[in-house]
Amino acid sequence: MHNLKPMNKIVFQNPDGRPKPAIADTYTSIISANISEIKCKEHDKSIDFELVFNSPNTYFIETTACCDEFKAIIEEQISRMLS
Repeated sequence: MHNLKPMNKIVFQNPDGRPKPAIADTYTSIISANISEIKCKEHDKSIDFELVFNSPNTYFIETTACCDEFKAIIEEQISRMLS
């Protein structure tokens, strides 16, 4: 069954509609620092994530994990960080 909840996203002021590497770097560092030590209890693997720019002013956080359960746990944690 597919998870239909929206992907985590970062929305920011962006009059020129271009990617902002400094914003992406800052959020990547913050997210990494908070989830880098967390591993899947079943598979002993970490999660991978990427910030993908969507014009004009949004970065979506795409996550890749070893299993849906672990992905959901980490995405919830990221969501709490961003709220």
